[in-house]
Amino acid sequence: MKKIRTLIVDDEPLAREGLQYLLEADAEIEVIGACGDGQSAVEAIRAQSPDLVFLDIQMPKRDGFGVLAELKPAERPVVIFATAYDQHAIRAFEVCAIDYLLKPFSDTRFAAALRRAKEEIRKARTSSLSSQVEQLLGHVRDLEAKRGPAEAPAPAGPGPDYADRIVLKADGALHFIKTRDVIWIEAQGDFVKVQTQGKTQLVRETLQSMERKLDAAKFLRTHRSFLVNLEHVRKVEVALYGDYFVFMSDGSKLRLSRNCRSKLKALLKQTPTA
Repeated sequence: MKKIRTLIVDDEPLAREGLQYLLEADAEIEVIGACGDGQSAVEAIRAQSPDLVFLDIQMPKRDGFGVLAELKPAERPVVIFATAYDQHAIRAFEVCAIDYLLKPFSDTRFAAALRRAKEEIRKARTSSLSSQVEQLLGHVRDLEAKRGPAEAPAPAGPGPDYADRIVLKADGALHFIKTRDVIWIEAQGDFVKVQTQGKTQLVRETLQSMERKLDAAKFLRTHRSFLVNLEHVRKVEVALYGDYFVFMSDGSKLRLSRNCRSKLKALLKQTPTA
């Protein structure tokens, strides 16, 4: 899981040390630095792009509100204000702080604020990734539409157009995978395991949704848990109780249900081997 990169901003050394101690006990957090004044905080935020900032309000050179005012909206991280002065609370929420810790605060209160920040960051990451995926898929569709007749494969008949690559969201990043490089996909609860040559990725998606993205003339559901790329099928052997095994190019041996065998044979006749 991608860690939450966190910056501590406070002019009191003991306060910085205390926050760092609490944050380092959380496996989801990576403390990337600490600043003792507002100007240093602005520079650090711009240079390091943290996900989360614990921000004091009354500091030399520039106060916490001044730090946020200096930053463009796109530069602003999720913020938890931590201060000894409660008169700033209303203004803190007016500038969209996710929470406000009044010093001295308890471990329970700190944990609650951090939990809220984590939820906000996860939502932002999901929204950002979804937006990027849509943009990238749109770009792929545009490229497909611009391909000339000489480059475009001959259509097999009426049906949906399939892109020659898929985009997977895994480990907090976007991975562009050519469909011909996908060997097999396995359902694992709310996730699917996507196997390419020498690499396995676990993606939060269903096998049904992956199947809809892929060309049915090239990918076959051999079992309720498996979807295979026909170009990577090497042989089929009889198993017990009327089922079969499919041997793939990566050496994997996958189940083939009895009712899928005839469809596999028909498709393999039309599919060149890799």
